[in-house]
Amino acid sequence: MKHISTVCLPLALLGVMSVVAQTTPQTPKPSPELKKQDFFVGSWTLEGKTVASSWGQGGQTFKSTERLEWMPGEFFLLAHSYADGKLAELTIIGYDPEEKAFTHTSYSAAGKIERWRGTAEDETWTWTRDGTTKDGKTVKVRLTIKKTSPRSYSFVEELKAGDGTDWSKVAEGTGTKTG
Repeated sequence: MKHISTVCLPLALLGVMSVVAQTTPQTPKPSPELKKQDFFVGSWTLEGKTVASSWGQGGQTFKSTERLEWMPGEFFLLAHSYADGKLAELTIIGYDPEEKAFTHTSYSAAGKIERWRGTAEDETWTWTRDGTTKDGKTVKVRLTIKKTSPRSYSFVEELKAGDGTDWSKVAEGTGTKTG
């Protein structure tokens, strides 16, 4: 009897392990759409200026640096943005397969949270979000990024009134990969 249980126990365990192995879910893989964000991985210098429009006088220059890296698993791209050498913003970029849209949530050092939705077509990324002006008016914000070389891009930020149809350019600039 002891001999039978010595043979049966390993066989029974082997059967249980086989069932468990068959029901263990596959490791999830990131959406292939996320590969479109590979271009941004690395260190960047961003420079630009505000543009005169009905939203402001323009003429202000700005400069910042960013460092982007994939989180382990490559489901999310993390962006650390610096102004005057200090961390100014942390951004998490992902992809929502149900909405077929990129997600972009930024957390600023001043406590502000921005949630963008985006698309990527060819070498152009378009991000949009709802916003509010300093005087409380509802606006739509659009950021368009165009790859200009393997190590650079241009960008344009536009605004329109919440119920408006016309976009106004409010800022433009470039991003240059530094590492």
